[in-house]
Amino acid sequence: MSNDLAQMAPMPNHGNVNDPLWRKLWNAYEPVITALRRIPLVTDVEISGGMFGITAQLTDGSHLWISSVEELPLDPKEVEGWHVRRGHEDNPTIDEMIYNSTVDGEHSDHGNNLVPLVQAIARFVTERALAPKVIDLFSVQLDGVTKNHQRVSKLVQGPSPDRNAAIKEYGEATNELTQRGWHCIHTQGGFDWPLTIWELNAEIVSVYVADAGQILD
Repeated sequence: MSNDLAQMAPMPNHGNVNDPLWRKLWNAYEPVITALRRIPLVTDVEISGGMFGITAQLTDGSHLWISSVEELPLDPKEVEGWHVRRGHEDNPTIDEMIYNSTVDGEHSDHGNNLVPLVQAIARFVTERALAPKVIDLFSVQLDGVTKNHQRVSKLVQGPSPDRNAAIKEYGEATNELTQRGWHCIHTQGGFDWPLTIWELNAEIVSVYVADAGQILD
């Protein structure tokens, strides 16, 4: 089942978010930033001594510094390839090149193409386990309509990261319907995403295990 509620890393929370220059850079490089936040990495625009760059925080306290030939230009159209290094403010021994598509870089064939840039970063943080863990959430939902055509919607259980608990609660909810005289008229989804539709006296309800989004660990 696809998840349209995929968790993104949170927005930065500091005084610069109201600074016109910071906002201009954030909006200019939004395609890069959004892609990194979907990995999901906490991403920011860094303004330091007249130099601009994108930072992405890693779970071990290190970070990625994303720039171009030097700092990032104000206009993304002027980017001459991407330069990504991993560093650590408190540990100078952590200093490694992750990706370099500038003119003399190992990945120069890609130039300023965003897709291989994001793929390289995603692959790196996955192999090193440096991205926050994404936890799937599940819930049990009941939706239906009464004989008077009034909508019924009820959250039976969740959201919870425990799929087995959701499956158990789903079973208890459907068993209760059976005990109350409801008749199951449709079943689908198997064990992973069970869904059943029930009927009683011209009323219809569906009970199902739902994808309730994700959270970051």
